[in-house]
Formats: sequence, C-alpha cells, structure tokens
Amino acid sequence: MFTIKEAIYNYIMNIDPDYLRTAGIVFGGVIATIAPYIGSWIGKKFSKHDEATIFIDNTKHRITINEVLVEIRALVGANRVAIVEYHNGNTAINGLPFNYSSMTYEKADNTTREMMLNYQRVPISPTCELLMDVHTSDEGYIRTGKDYFRESVVELNKYYGIDTNYIFRIGDHIKYGTVHVMWVNEDIVLTKEEIETIHLKVLYVNEVMSKMKKHS
Repeated sequence: MFTIKEAIYNYIMNIDPDYLRTAGIVFGGVIATIAPYIGSWIGKKFSKHDEATIFIDNTKHRITINEVLVEIRALVGANRVAIVEYHNGNTAINGLPFNYSSMTYEKADNTTREMMLNYQRVPISPTCELLMDVHTSDEGYIRTGKDYFRESVVELNKYYGIDTNYIFRIGDHIKYGTVHVMWVNEDIVLTKEEIETIHLKVLYVNEVMSKMKKHS
C-alpha cells in the first residue's frame, strides 16, 4: 500500500520527460507573455500612488514658501514679495535653454494689485543684463530703483509700477530663481541687518524648493 507521498513521487517519476519539457516551454511562454502586462499594471498602480504623494508633499512645501514670503514682506514693510523662476516653457532647470521667466509665488499687501497672473512666460531677452547683474553679484542680491544704472531696468520697473525692487538670488546660481522684494510708491534702502535676515529666509526657501519633486 503506497502512501500519498509515495504515490505522488511515483506519478512524477513516470511522467514522460518530453511532456515535461513541452509543458515547461509552454508555461515559460505564458509567463513571458503576461509578465509585461503584470509589470505595467503594478507600475501604474504604484505610479499613481507616488504622483498623488508628490502632489500633496509639493503642495505642503508651497504653503511653507508662501509663509516665508509673508514673513519677508512683514519684516521690511514691502508691498509685494515674489519668486520668479526661469524655464523653457514647461520645465525649469532641466529644460535648457532658459527662454522664459514666470512669477511662481507672490504675496502682496491689501493695497497692491497682484501681478503673478500677468507675469507668465515672459521672454528673458529684455532682462538679460539684469539677470547677469544678479548672477554675478558678490552680495547675492541687487537693488533696482529709479537711480539704477541700466535704463532698460528702470523702464521695466516703471512698466510694472515698481519704485524699488531688491532681487535676491536663490542658491548660488541664477537658474534656481530669484526672490523679489518690491515697493510700489517708495524709494527704499534696506539696512544691513534687514538684508542679512532676508538672506537667511531666502536660504530657507532654497532648502524647501530643493525638496520638491517632479511628476513623472
């Protein structure tokens, strides 16, 4: 009398080897056929989860950045504090060359008209010299007012109704964007202490922005 284990063993040993090889080939073919679909399904499932997570995480980072801009505005009594980023239409940094600038964050006081929606995909060419001034500044910022030495910059400020604009470089390269601290009807000169405090807050903005991820 065979045990179940012995019966299974004898059954396997008596199977035709050619049948096993054929079955193995068929099974392998089936696995090879459906594997890409399974992988795609799993990838999409996790991708959707990752994109949702990235969206929420990035939104939280944007809230933090907005809060910092409000702090800067309150610190120096500015009418508007904004961030301008440089891009190639859709993507920043990786989308070289940088052909456009867009205002991506803005916090204005109750008496100042917001300009962010009107400052999108602005060609960089009219502000090339200004950008180079910011990029090469040893202090990491420049101040543009009615007395700024570049007439084109003065005219640009006049067009946007800006009397004083402190432009701080985010990070060590202009490609990471700029923080703009603006006054509409005042000729302002910040103190050394105020500038140092803004620098610290801009560094924090840079840190938060570096945590933001791109969607795949």
